[in-house]
Amino acid sequence: MSKRDEALDAMDLGEQEPLPVWEDMVFSEPELPYDYASAPQSFDDTPPPQLVRTINLLPFPEHDVRGPEDVDGIAAHILSRAREGIADLLEHEDYAGCESAPTEAWARAIAEHQTGIPYTMPVYFYGSQKQVAEGIARQGRYPLVGQCQQSVTTALCMGGWNGGVRGDIGAGKDSQPYCAQLGKGWKGVPLDLKKWPDELWDDVKVGSCLFWSADSAGSGHVALVIRKHPVDRKWQLWDTGTSFHDPSSHLAASKQARMLWESHWWDFIPKSLSNGSWPFRGIGLLPGLGRVKEDLRPRGRARLLLQRRSDRALLFRPAWIDMEAEGLPISWLLRGLRGAPFSDRIEATFCINSPPGLTRSSPRGAPLLDCTVDAKGNARMFWDWQWKQGYHEGKNAAVWQPDAPFPASAGGA
Repeated sequence: MSKRDEALDAMDLGEQEPLPVWEDMVFSEPELPYDYASAPQSFDDTPPPQLVRTINLLPFPEHDVRGPEDVDGIAAHILSRAREGIADLLEHEDYAGCESAPTEAWARAIAEHQTGIPYTMPVYFYGSQKQVAEGIARQGRYPLVGQCQQSVTTALCMGGWNGGVRGDIGAGKDSQPYCAQLGKGWKGVPLDLKKWPDELWDDVKVGSCLFWSADSAGSGHVALVIRKHPVDRKWQLWDTGTSFHDPSSHLAASKQARMLWESHWWDFIPKSLSNGSWPFRGIGLLPGLGRVKEDLRPRGRARLLLQRRSDRALLFRPAWIDMEAEGLPISWLLRGLRGAPFSDRIEATFCINSPPGLTRSSPRGAPLLDCTVDAKGNARMFWDWQWKQGYHEGKNAAVWQPDAPFPASAGGA
């Protein structure tokens, strides 16, 4: 954990000065090991399990909505689909070959509950990192934002970790020794996975953390091994750098979207990540991980907007949905939007916010991201990185912000 993170964690947000301006982290393109013999492999020929790819490969669902004027019917269809979950997505052939792994349930839970969360610090919207980790470990309630260390910590807590003494796996120079002290660790490993001895490859498990850092304390990066390939010597990472380094385009989220999703298959460890100058420090593995916490629920709220594409007129806005109460992750909302009825004429959008009342600096909650459907029926995610907040914050607030439903007959969701 950096000194800046520690200072933010110590803050009583109701009594201190406003939080500092959010600072971006600049990622570099991954560097190959010096003795790497072959070119990096794209997953285009052998797709990995990856929700942001698979979600728009789902067939369009059938519906009985009369026409684009039936906004009640369109909304009911989308909300019903969202509440069905993502079982059909996980049955897609993209997931074939991984289902027998003992840790696959954990990998799927991580992807189901964290795909699409924006890359920023939970302290801005959810309080201190220790509070966040305790909420996951005790109640299965998780935030809808996260930088590298927070998103990896959330993933580890979903797999049974209690957050440790810091409530965070960390991302600085002391993070790899800290992780290794709690379980086990490796330094000086070959950067080309094909050069690993079999016993080392077998010893490093799903849930292992990869650490990079600067020479000084307080700056670093961490990624989590979410899957090991069932045949080849390569792995899939859960990493905030995925949107920068993913060689394939996705309809759901574009490169540099600053959102989280599963990476492609890596067969090497980049020499440096994050700012282009942080050396690889090693791997750490916590003990006893892999049993998925039950009843995982997102701490957020969402509301569905229906607007006419031709003139942007608002047609439908129900009350806010409590995502925690209904157990509705971002991935479920995306799946509900895929192939929405009459999407060529009606734009459907879920505005997703943090819950109200968690921090005094955001008493009404803060915009986080939008999930929407394009005119061709593809589900997509947006986050306005320029303003470090939800995409809908930069739009007409009179459309999404009022608590009152529109029209008044829209009522609850």
